[in-house]
Parts: sequence; structure tokens; C-alpha cells
Amino acid sequence: MLVHGKQVTLGLFGHEEIVISNPLSPGVIKDIIYSKCSPHGEREAVVQQELVIHIGWIISNNPELFSGMLKIRVGWIVQAMKHELKIRAGDMPPQDIYQMSPSDVKQLLLDVLQPQQTGRSWLNRRQIDGSLNRTPLGFYDRVWQILERTRNGIMVGGKHLPQQPTLSDMTMYEMNFSLLVEDTLKNIVLPEYRQIIVELLMVVSIVLERNPELEFQEAVDLDRLVKDAFADFQKDCSKLDGSEKQDNMEAFYNTPALGKRSTSSYLTKAVMIQLLQGEVKPSKDDPCSVS
Repeated sequence: MLVHGKQVTLGLFGHEEIVISNPLSPGVIKDIIYSKCSPHGEREAVVQQELVIHIGWIISNNPELFSGMLKIRVGWIVQAMKHELKIRAGDMPPQDIYQMSPSDVKQLLLDVLQPQQTGRSWLNRRQIDGSLNRTPLGFYDRVWQILERTRNGIMVGGKHLPQQPTLSDMTMYEMNFSLLVEDTLKNIVLPEYRQIIVELLMVVSIVLERNPELEFQEAVDLDRLVKDAFADFQKDCSKLDGSEKQDNMEAFYNTPALGKRSTSSYLTKAVMIQLLQGEVKPSKDDPCSVS
């Protein structure tokens, strides 16, 4: 995994993880897995051991299955596999991953890494892609481009990614910057919410690209933008379907990313509203300027 330029984290989903960025002996890796997983159950430690072996084999033979995954968070991959088992079970109790044979665990891992999107809801897609920490092509470059236009940086989950000294100390394409972006996202607990944040960052980048005269006056608070987008989504649901407002965002997570009344349309509106509250920089080619 390390040879393929990935970082690896070991530890239970929702709990502290240990990041591995340098080669370690099998004994040390085993000790890390058991120290982080055993307090929550020996079976989790055994499954994570199996997954480290399976992932190493798969990435050697099919590296494309890990495209867009800079950090392989083993505990989060277990969560993705649990989501997949729930999807398959429908209304029935899902199969217990800890009761599965090593060969079945490996096959389930392969299925999750190359999901069949047919018949899968948007909520399911976001749960699995978020658990796998997948990002779209060019994602980290786009975050860099956002930073260039946001003097106070980006905020999410209580983490701040500042414009400076980030832009001075790093370059757009270096691994350290991509890892810094991943570190900024690490406090996000829900996989589906993480995926919405990834979609939002892509939206912010595209909006800034298309509107060079606009810039953010304050730090780009991604949590606030999602909150505003969700509030607008709820208003429309209330008008069109008569549904009552609720704190549960499941309906939003289950909304298509593109199209009319899509998550992208609500996120774009929230971004534009915040941008228009800030300063509009005059351009030399501005047809409205008077010389």
C-alpha cells in the first residue's frame, strides 16, 4: 500500500486511528491493530488483520480499484463493507461480517471497491464512497484553487485549512498538500456527510472558476454552507410535498448529485449567496465600469 503512494490508518471506525506512512515490521503492525481494536472487540482486530493482507494483494494486482483513495482507512473500509451487507439484506437482518470466512471477506471487499451502481440509492453510494474516502479526479487541485481565492482559508468540522502559509510552503501537486486536505476532513464522522463535503468543495471550485470577480470575505465555512443548503432543501420539500422540517438529513443524502433539485443545485445556491454578500472586485473587462 505504501509503495503505491497511499497512507494507511488502523483503528476502529469512529475512534482514534494510527496513521502509517513508513514501512513497519509485521509484529509492530499487529501490535497497533490489537492495541486500537481489541478494547472494542477481538473480532475487529482479526478482521482488520485480514483486510491489511487482502488490500495489499488487491492493490498490487488491481491498483485502479483504489483510484481517488489517498488514505486507506481500514476501520472505515470495514464500515463500507457493513453498509454493503445492509444494502444486500434489505429489510432482513444483515450478515455479520465477523462471522464470514476470510475468502468471503475478501470477496466482499472486492465488491465494495468496484460497486455495482445499478439499483443503489444515492444515500448508499455516499455511505460507501465516503467510507472509502474516495475523491473525484483533480479534487486536491481544486481545493488548492479555492485556497488561492479565500484569504481566510477553509473550515470544516472544527479544522481550519489556512491560505497561508499553506500556499507559500507547498505546491499544488505535492503529496503533503493532499495529505493536509485529508487531515482537514478527518473530524467528519458520517461517511455520507464527508461525501457531501467533497461534492461541496467541487461546487465551490467551479463557482469561483466561473465568477472571477467574486471572492469570499470570511473563511469558507463548509458546515455552514451545507446547513444553508439543507435548510433551502427542506423549504422546497415542505412546499412541494407538504413534508415537515426535521433535523435528519437522510432525504438530502438520498438526493441525486446533479439535475433539478439536486444536492449540487442547493449547494451552489448557498455558495452564491455567501459570495454575493462579500466584495465584488472590478475587472478591466467589466462592461459596467465607467472610466
